[in-house]
Amino acid sequence: MLSNKTSSAVRSAINALQHYKVLNTLTNDCFEKALETEQQLSIEKKNNSALYGRPILIKDNYCLRDTLTTCASKMLANFRAPYTSTIVQRLIDHGCIILGKTNMDEFSMGVASWGAFGPVANPWSLTKTTTTNAENNKTTLHIAGGSSGGSAAAVAANFVSIALGSDTGGSIRNPAARCGCYGFKPSYGLLSRFGMVALVNSFDSPGFFARNIDDLIFATNAVAGPDDEDATLLSKPFEYFPTSKELSKDKKKIVIGLPDDYDIRSLSSEYRSCWEDLVHQLTGTGEFAFKRVQLPYTPYSNAAYTILSSCEIASNMARYDGIKYGHHTKNIDENKDTYDDILKKTRDESLGERVRGRILAGNYYLLEENYDKYFVQSQRVRRGVMNDYKKVFEEDKVDCLLAPVVSNDPITLAEYEQAEDIFSEDDIFTVGANLAGI
Repeated sequence: MLSNKTSSAVRSAINALQHYKVLNTLTNDCFEKALETEQQLSIEKKNNSALYGRPILIKDNYCLRDTLTTCASKMLANFRAPYTSTIVQRLIDHGCIILGKTNMDEFSMGVASWGAFGPVANPWSLTKTTTTNAENNKTTLHIAGGSSGGSAAAVAANFVSIALGSDTGGSIRNPAARCGCYGFKPSYGLLSRFGMVALVNSFDSPGFFARNIDDLIFATNAVAGPDDEDATLLSKPFEYFPTSKELSKDKKKIVIGLPDDYDIRSLSSEYRSCWEDLVHQLTGTGEFAFKRVQLPYTPYSNAAYTILSSCEIASNMARYDGIKYGHHTKNIDENKDTYDDILKKTRDESLGERVRGRILAGNYYLLEENYDKYFVQSQRVRRGVMNDYKKVFEEDKVDCLLAPVVSNDPITLAEYEQAEDIFSEDDIFTVGANLAGI
């Protein structure tokens, strides 16, 4: 049977989520089902997994059978998934208890987790005078980062110890940095994407948030491995990540690369000092060596990422036409408008401005007269980014890179509303890993 401490974890998490609704971390909950699962698991001990009986949350772009999967969009407001994603099913098989779906940017496009359900608030900006509605606290509450901000905020607020997210260009690392918790984007092809709503097929990576490193390792090890439903998975056998205790036995000095190209002008003096101080602290342990490295394609990575991702977004979003499934404009069966008219009305009613803008941009880049100028050139930049990382790890012989994720403190929700594009330069820290597939 589960211990009293473990058994109460589900109820405690539910109470916390209900009490701090102002953070707006959830799009929908599975509380009743979670309590039923808790009772069932307390009777039959199926395995010895470190995740057994642990309440978790999953980003609302993962399918869970017969449960709403909205991607924080009006387009999918009533869509119930007919199957469960591979990763979520493996978490369930390990005894995890799903509490609900977390809020996010619409279809994972954004850096503030502000979609059809409103904004996620950063838990560190709560005060005693905060009311129960984030919309009424825009001048005092800060953004949680995106696009997986609901998962990050829930972990940072200690509602749950583990939450599932996804990362296309920094969507795990950004909110983890904003909210002050651990976030891990595994290499492309390590975790199955089956049942995760696609944004950019060649960049999307599932991953986790946690309050400690070992929980990240437990969760990743639990879901990694072959999946016949995802042909993009690595073909070689998965080598499980060692825990921190196991790593402590390895006395090999770790070589850390410091990318000069990430020391950009917009990086605040405070964040630059934190970066330098951490290097100094790690050097003092005698367990790490540091080496300056160059990633010369970094200045071009943002533009290439924007173009390539927009092209794939335009392709993936073509399915949301209001006819096959999803929101559709009223009286569609009696409507005498053309298909293009119906499509426009449906998308105007159900998709946010950012999403429609990315679709428009992607279609523009893919026009015959623009294809070589934008898409082909961006693919060349992508190859250059890949070669940069290959040189750093193979020739410079570094084990990992240490770099910022964001350049400044999070701004308020009100400030974000007025300047949604101010974070584009921060993407320079994160998009390279997705372009290179590492």
